[in-house]
Amino acid sequence: MKLLALEISTTSSKAQFLDTDNCAGLVLSERHQKGATIEDLCQQVLRLGSQVCAQHPVDTIAIAGTWHSLVVCDNTMKPIFPLMDWTDISDQAFCDELRSDDAYVETFYQTSGAMVNALYPYFKLQRLHRDGVLNETHRACSLGSFLHYRITGSWKETACMLSGMALCSVSKEQLHPMAMALPCQFAPLVGWKEVSKLSSQGASLLGLNEGVPVLPAQPDGALNQIGSEAESGSVLTLSLGTSGALRLASPTPWLSPSRSTWLYRSPTAYLVGAATSGCTNCLDWYKEQAFGNRVSYQHIESNLKVEKQVPMFLPFLVGERCPNWQDTRRASFHDVGSATTKEDLYLAVLQGVLANLYQCYEKLGESKLPISCIRLSGGVLNSALWKQMCCDYFGHPMEEDTHQHASLFGALVLAARSQRIDLLAQQNRKRSMLTPSSALHEQYQAHYQRYLHWYQKTAP
Repeated sequence: MKLLALEISTTSSKAQFLDTDNCAGLVLSERHQKGATIEDLCQQVLRLGSQVCAQHPVDTIAIAGTWHSLVVCDNTMKPIFPLMDWTDISDQAFCDELRSDDAYVETFYQTSGAMVNALYPYFKLQRLHRDGVLNETHRACSLGSFLHYRITGSWKETACMLSGMALCSVSKEQLHPMAMALPCQFAPLVGWKEVSKLSSQGASLLGLNEGVPVLPAQPDGALNQIGSEAESGSVLTLSLGTSGALRLASPTPWLSPSRSTWLYRSPTAYLVGAATSGCTNCLDWYKEQAFGNRVSYQHIESNLKVEKQVPMFLPFLVGERCPNWQDTRRASFHDVGSATTKEDLYLAVLQGVLANLYQCYEKLGESKLPISCIRLSGGVLNSALWKQMCCDYFGHPMEEDTHQHASLFGALVLAARSQRIDLLAQQNRKRSMLTPSSALHEQYQAHYQRYLHWYQKTAP
């Protein structure tokens, strides 16, 4: 069986071809160009898809997209606004006003599993409605859904994708009442197996035959859970990519009494989780400011001493998601002195990102859902120093994911599953283990208390 997975993530496009008969394949990834349009992003991922296929026939195509993206089109499916994703928190003042009504916040959380925060497409649509620029002829969807339409001519969405857009009901696989009241159209909801056929235009762009089955788009977070073999049971996935996330599958919904976590859907279960908006994006930002593009991450990290006490960094470059959902928060350094070096601040960024994730980990523990192991994935695996620091900070053994692009692999798993092939069993690999240092964990517990001190002092 020959499979193709296409993914448009926050910062890059990816494509992977896999032949399940001989496990041969190819993965290509390419960063987005600054200012890329929706059409640019689609063209980029389709070009990568045509390259990885390299004239091979394909039996099934799967699509992955970011959970919080929003494309608004006219009635001909032509985008009328630029892409809006989770990094766009320009509606923070609008959401801050909504958060002043605690009864509204609680109702929305219980209804959608999401909090009132500018990252969510629901509130972007609400603000467009308030401004009088959204109407009944407009069509709203995820970027993944738009890519699916672009290559099939069929417009559809999944409850899984809508849940991370704050548009899906907690209790039923449908739009919640507040989403239904928005003056725009949404795509019909379908199950993950309900394929469309590759159109002649899509076939031409990918260099494939017309009529290939194309699965509906699924979100990267849910696909990461599938690719990491954590769809059920007690495996907590910890993903450190552009943003950070902790996710745990649950057969039943659980909502935090303090509203510190979110509740979304996967294709097969509920997902209880917490996410941070500051992760490798903070590291990329600081490296560019302090070191420039000519110095590698490996070179910087080769000179770092993790035992050294360094300043505190609060990783809120694009506001806060979990645990307190304050999109008006700002990033900041604290405890900086005249002897502080740029390497110290680099280390502070690494530790500050982990502190926010550990804060979310504590809140997730309130669910009392069992956790047998923590499975680590994302760009953090490219750094021997940071992944070990993560393990030491949490004080818990961790397994390294065996696939560099877990969400892309998860899309392939679904594509294979639609053809009754168990790709997880076929691609079973032994995972490397990380073991925490008790001494460093104690040091990081002290760091965490300093983090909480500055977190509380800088609350909006």
